[in-house]
Amino acid sequence: MDDSKGIANRQHERSEFAYAVEFNILSHKNPQYSFHGYIKNVSESGAGIVFEERYGRVNVNDIKGSKIKLIIAMPSGERVTLMTIARRVRKDAPKPYFIQVGIEFEDMEEWQLNAIKNLIREKKKDHSMIWNLWEQYERHL
Repeated sequence: MDDSKGIANRQHERSEFAYAVEFNILSHKNPQYSFHGYIKNVSESGAGIVFEERYGRVNVNDIKGSKIKLIIAMPSGERVTLMTIARRVRKDAPKPYFIQVGIEFEDMEEWQLNAIKNLIREKKKDHSMIWNLWEQYERHL
């Protein structure tokens, strides 16, 4: 993803990450499908997510500007749902079935922002947590 313009405009520094998530792309152009993917990077204002799409259920060109309902299973066990908007979208050239989406969090309440901050703190403290969650994600594939 060419993030050079997006990176310069970001309010918060992104933390590199690998964390399993679920999400729905809410678009009038595509039926609503549920996807599993992972957060590639995250900040207090947005994230980069990656997912595999082998079946042609969505058109990459229709994702940009779409609302995305993101569901994150936190290390504490709670599930946090965030409404986001897709700002950047591209297929991952070396892996043509993978799609990368840059999302911006929208209308977050304080408790949701705190959940994201805690997730970022946990990442900095415990790398084994990330690998455990990654293994859970792979079992769902």
